Amino acid sequence: MLGLALIYLLINKKYEWIPKPLVERARQPDLLENPAAKRCGECHETIFKAWQQSRHARAWVSETYIKDSENRSKEKCLPCHIPREVRAGRKPEPRLKLREEGIYCVPCHVARGKINGPYALYSPPHPTDKSDGHRKSVFCVPCHEKTYKEWRATGHDDTCQKCHMPRAAGRLVQNPILKYFHAPKDVADRRFPHGEIGPREIALRVDFTPGRVRVVLLNDRVPHFIPTADNGDPRLYLTVLQFDGAGERLDKTREILAPQQETALPYKKEVAFQYPLEKGARRLSVLVEYKPAWSQEKTEVLRESYDINF
Repeated sequence: MLGLALIYLLINKKYEWIPKPLVERARQPDLLENPAAKRCGECHETIFKAWQQSRHARAWVSETYIKDSENRSKEKCLPCHIPREVRAGRKPEPRLKLREEGIYCVPCHVARGKINGPYALYSPPHPTDKSDGHRKSVFCVPCHEKTYKEWRATGHDDTCQKCHMPRAAGRLVQNPILKYFHAPKDVADRRFPHGEIGPREIALRVDFTPGRVRVVLLNDRVPHFIPTADNGDPRLYLTVLQFDGAGERLDKTREILAPQQETALPYKKEVAFQYPLEKGARRLSVLVEYKPAWSQEKTEVLRESYDINF
């Protein structure tokens, strides 16, 4: 027990005391030679499985991407869909190998002959180096510059990682032996969830005046535009329907709120649309739907109906 406690102390607190010859014997050099994500998953199983569910993992094989990039022929798309290295402050270069992996472990974590991440710790298979940048929004800039600028303009303190890589207590490794010697850490969610868009995020107000209706939307919680994208085409659809007293539709109007059309909802700023009320209109229905960049399917964000008393 004393020996195991000593190993635990060395690995988590005093790894620099471990003799270098012993360290070198445990090294697995191929881990620094652009291995496939599955190779990293041999020890980091939980992280690997989470990444497999992410849009990053499908960056190169997504049917939507293949179609929108004209069968991957648009050169401007390559750097961020198959980056060789992701480094704050510069656009990535596209890589030639393992393109089907999309945005995977190596581009973000292998640098200067070491595995870089937010923790300083000892790992027998590979050398590690602590990088504070992995928890800063600027790390995301090379591929999400437009969204980053939107976020900066809000003055919000929350980083990209807080919302899109939320951390939970867990273990970095699931290796049958090593997992018992590494202390639990806060582990970031490699699914990179893009967040919910619902009535909590988008506030709706409808104002009636004689002969007119004003529909007001407000991005009340998300500290960047909704939706947002540098090059993709996510959309919100606003549909306003007018009905007579018998339920017959008199008018239908649709608005597209999208970053590529510069009509997306800014943070904490109302966006209003005004429409004339049709003669005989007695009821108004407002529907907001969301379509992500990677799908043609729409999901309902909110739906409200209002009696017209004018």
